[in-house]
Amino acid sequence: MSSMNRSILILLISLVAAAFSYGQRLPSEKVRQFFHGATEIRTDGRSNPEEIKPQSTVAKDPSGVFGVIEMFRKLRDQKAPAQNAGGDTLVIGVTPNDSMTITGTFTHNGPILVIGNGILRFKKANATIVGDLWVWGDHAVVTADSSYLYFPQEYFYQRSLVIAGKGKVTYHNTTLDHSGLSHNLVVTDSGHIELDHVTNIGFTTCGMYKASEIDISHINQAGEFVILDSSKLSFNHAKTILLWFQVPGAGIFHYSFPKGDSVRSFTLNASTPGISGIDYSVRVDTSTDIMWGLMPSTGSDVSISDSKVRSIGLWFKGHDTLTVSGLVDNSVYTDFTANLSDRSLHIANSSVQTWSLYPMDTVRVNVSGCILGEIGSEYRCTVNVTDAYVDGSGGYWWSTDNTFMVSDHCVAENAIRSTGNSIFIFAYSTLSQGEASAMGNSILMVVQSSLPDQPVLYDGSCIWYSYLGKPSSAFADTTVPVYGSAWIDKPPSSTLMDFGWYRIFFQKSGDTVWHPSGGKVFTEKRDEILSEWNTHGLEPGLYYLKLVLADNTADSIQPEAVKSINLLPGIFGVNEKTRGGFDLHVFPDPVIESSVIRFFLSRMENLEMSVVDVYGRIVFRTERQFGAGDHDFPVGSLDLPKGLYSCILKSRDESEVVKFIRK
Repeated sequence: MSSMNRSILILLISLVAAAFSYGQRLPSEKVRQFFHGATEIRTDGRSNPEEIKPQSTVAKDPSGVFGVIEMFRKLRDQKAPAQNAGGDTLVIGVTPNDSMTITGTFTHNGPILVIGNGILRFKKANATIVGDLWVWGDHAVVTADSSYLYFPQEYFYQRSLVIAGKGKVTYHNTTLDHSGLSHNLVVTDSGHIELDHVTNIGFTTCGMYKASEIDISHINQAGEFVILDSSKLSFNHAKTILLWFQVPGAGIFHYSFPKGDSVRSFTLNASTPGISGIDYSVRVDTSTDIMWGLMPSTGSDVSISDSKVRSIGLWFKGHDTLTVSGLVDNSVYTDFTANLSDRSLHIANSSVQTWSLYPMDTVRVNVSGCILGEIGSEYRCTVNVTDAYVDGSGGYWWSTDNTFMVSDHCVAENAIRSTGNSIFIFAYSTLSQGEASAMGNSILMVVQSSLPDQPVLYDGSCIWYSYLGKPSSAFADTTVPVYGSAWIDKPPSSTLMDFGWYRIFFQKSGDTVWHPSGGKVFTEKRDEILSEWNTHGLEPGLYYLKLVLADNTADSIQPEAVKSINLLPGIFGVNEKTRGGFDLHVFPDPVIESSVIRFFLSRMENLEMSVVDVYGRIVFRTERQFGAGDHDFPVGSLDLPKGLYSCILKSRDESEVVKFIRK
């Protein structure tokens, strides 16, 4: 299917972020703008229907349901999918009464569109569909009976089943396999889906809108369901269900959920006592592993008592600036009123396992001091998160559409991801596990943050990575190698910026001027030496190193990574010399097994030889008498890890230092 059009994203950025190093904030004078002035970032606005909220989750873990809401927002102003979609798109329903029946083994590399009054039947089929399935029309129908439907996914939330118009899907005695990963189901308009005796391999995240209907009976793992508008949802003999009850603005939800996770008979609708302002209905019969969730929107009035709540996902709508603090996962509340200025949320004698935040519209949300399950942003909002822990119990941390997301001094579990045309800046933070990735036409900037693995690109996105690593201390009057990474990656198809250059600066604590350590470097570096910092003539003390990374555009963005380094007095009080009376040198260098430290003596002398690493630690030391003439010490036989070292040779009258690299 051809890509949906989006408007060009023009985002003016002028962000001030605090630098961070070794658990301490830098003083206020070290706070620097990530970007110099207001900078325009333009993209070509392309986006694919697959670009929905991603991230693998385990069953029972809410997977970031907001992605299906973002999908629906794309749909609501669209007409039916284009009937002349090119490539490997299979379209059924272009002509009246068009139908297709699939039996046996079948593979299709691309999306399938069933439109108008088209009919697609799977009968005892073993089908592989490498794409989405769209069912959109007044009489569009898809059925599967005694079949195995495999939708391969390279990453979670890559594939979707979308039912719109009056489309209908019926699966009976069928296995749905999404590579065991989370996937999307969107049902809107008067769309209808029936699942009967279905095995679900992968966790379904579903959004229900308008007058849609879902009937599920006898399923091993239903998934999670966001319930809105006048939709109808029914379960019978189902397992593993997370029900998200959305409470719209001016809606009232004063309720106590059933105890335990098994339900014999449950109904909630507009006539339920304590409920008003909702039009949907939910019925659950004879089902197990039931979890309760709430999505209170701006302006809602929610009061929960005597309940075990799996998740509360707060919707933030409108255009105001709001502050969120003090929300903590796995909390038990005796009498709690959330400190939220835009709604009423009261919890009594209840527990909440996971809190999640979903800003949308053009709202600006400032988050601090929270432990959350998930954060996700939509449309054109701005989200600044400081001193927070996102534990992944609600999904992961993501941005989409044209949003601007910033992490400052945070810790995240599970994953971080930018999608759509968004910008996500992950600065002075830690991702302890999971993947950092960018999708669509988004930009992910990782600034002085630690990741378990290199970030991953998808689609036409762009990733910036600037990081200053070791050392944390060094000696004055030496040349100090500064290790780290400075690169910008994008796939060939991307229209976004690419790597331009980087440069290293230093500054003594208390000073205001940054001094360059070398010139601009026009070669990307990945976990290697960025600069040789010449500390000759510098006083010992606390210094800051700054890495400036620039793209290749005329008005380049220049995020700054800053870290502290402690400059110690010179090694043994000896200044480094390139040549002296010993004629000290290492050959070959970089060091291999046959390398030697070679020196010359004009007379017999008692010498001390030391090998010191970049942290100032003595990794080898010997002291003995040497005769006159040339001498070779087998440095290649030393068990030295990779890195830069200094060899220090001292006699009673003089000293000499030579550096070498062990690769």
